[in-house]
Parts: sequence; structure tokens; C-alpha cells
Amino acid sequence: MISTPGLPRAIAGFEIPQDPISAATWTWAHRRLPEYLLAHSVRSYLWAATLGRDEGLAFEPRILWPASLIHDVGLTRIPRNTRCFEFQGAEVARRFLVGQGMSREDAARVGLAIELHMAPSVTRADGVESVLLDRATGIDVRGVEIARVARVRSAVLGAFPRGAFDARFRNAIQREVETRYGCHSGRLAGRLAGAQHGSPWDDTGVAT
Repeated sequence: MISTPGLPRAIAGFEIPQDPISAATWTWAHRRLPEYLLAHSVRSYLWAATLGRDEGLAFEPRILWPASLIHDVGLTRIPRNTRCFEFQGAEVARRFLVGQGMSREDAARVGLAIELHMAPSVTRADGVESVLLDRATGIDVRGVEIARVARVRSAVLGAFPRGAFDARFRNAIQREVETRYGCHSGRLAGRLAGAQHGSPWDDTGVAT
């Protein structure tokens, strides 16, 4: 079995939470996520941390870190899912985190951020971590607000390149659309199809 790298103290200049649950989440993500989703999940945390730092939005890294790393696990188990992937992923996150010793209240905050990252609208009333994850995934998937992360873009992509993320993510979303009617993935699939040739990102990870 391939060994999991140790939890880094920082990535692209951003400190990573060092508590045992954050470390366990890092190990879990390496074992459970394909490389393209692992890199996307870490980039999402770094984009979210950038927005929080630059806009003075105080967030809890120990909540945002697991929410970022686990938010797309539902895409890896579409044939077994009984709900839309973001709700399935939130359930996985809550169960895993409580098992690692996180309080049910904090695990619920992580789960809510995961559930809402596909929602049409997220507000501060949903929690700052929910807002940051929603915006960060928009940056990484569709290039929304990409200018806000311009200063850290090279460092983040150097640490976790995009590779073939765009194509593989589109395919994963399309699999859910074909499997389960009425999920937010249907709305996202339409946006991705329309932006296929006009995204600020390309499959090499270079911003155009």
C-alpha cells in the first residue's frame, strides 16, 4: 500500500491545522479520493483561505479543512448513493468526523458546508465556512472570482496542479446527472457545458 505523506504544516504559504482530526482527514482523503479530486479539494481549501484572509472573514480552519477535503467524496460512489452527491458526502463527513472525536455540533457545521456547496445561494447565516467553501469551489470549477486569487495562484497550482481536472470533473458530474434526477448537478452540468471552451482554466492548470 502506498504510504500517505505526513500532514504538511503549510501549503503555498497557508498554515494547515495540525490537530489530530485534521491529520486524520488528510490521511482519509489520500486513501479515499482519486488524485484529481484530492488536488481539487486541497486547492479549494487554499482558495477559501485566501478569500477569508483578504476579505477579513474569520473562519475556523479545523472546520473548513475537513469540509474542503471531504466535500466531493459523493462523486466517488455514485452507483451506491441514495441521495444527491453533496448530501451523501455530508453524511460521510459527519460520520467520519464524529468517529474521530469531533463534536456532533462541529461535524454538523462541516456537513452543512458540504451540502450547501452545490446550492444556488449561500449566505453568512449559513456560516462563514459554508460561504468560503461555496465560493472557493466556484473558483476552482468554473473560474468564478479567479482574479481574487491571482496573487497565490502560481503557488497553489505549483503544489497541487489541475492536470486533467476539468474533463474528469465534468464526467463525474455527468454521471450523477444520468443516474439521479433533480440534483443540483444538473444545473452545474449545464453551466460546465456552456463554459467548456471559455473557462479561465484549461486542463493543464494554466489560467488563460
